[in-house]
Amino acid sequence: MSNTESLVVVKLGHNGGQAPLVFEVLEQAGLLSEVSDNELEMVESGAVGFRVPRDRMAAVVLALECNGFPDVRAYEVQPSSETSA
Repeated sequence: MSNTESLVVVKLGHNGGQAPLVFEVLEQAGLLSEVSDNELEMVESGAVGFRVPRDRMAAVVLALECNGFPDVRAYEVQPSSETSA
């Protein structure tokens, strides 16, 4: 069984002021608990990214697109195989 995650990237307006709205949409859809550690990070200029379980990725993307975020992308993230010595 894999605990693969998806990285969801949401393109925002020019100033990134819509970032808090991403969490609001996910909370209203009952999906906020799916976001890993409730972290939202700037992944590129004008975009934020966060991780969700792969099996919830479609629901998260759909919720965001239906609530006014037309540019939402998702990428599969493989678990790190690094080990601490």
